[in-house]
Amino acid sequence: MKTLYRYEIEYRNEDGDTQVLLREFPVLQETQAAYFVGYPYQASEAFGRKVKKVSKTAMNTYAYDTKEKAKDHFIRRTQKRIKWFNFWIEECKEGLELIEYAN
Repeated sequence: MKTLYRYEIEYRNEDGDTQVLLREFPVLQETQAAYFVGYPYQASEAFGRKVKKVSKTAMNTYAYDTKEKAKDHFIRRTQKRIKWFNFWIEECKEGLELIEYAN
């Protein structure tokens, strides 16, 4: 059975440290354009999902057919997230400064 891979961050909580997890998704069906993978993780129950469609042609897709591609995507995804968080930190600081001067 074919498997797709995705790296995800398991965020730090009071009891432990941040970890990076390698998720494995079994391919249930394959078409020319996409894979349909089983989605066995807790979030699937909350959203009523048991199957997820994964594009074969998209540059940024949910899961990948090799661990190396999954790792590369994790790095790109996380670097982009850091840029966005830094942008919003600066916006929030500027907003606080503006509101302080408004009064």
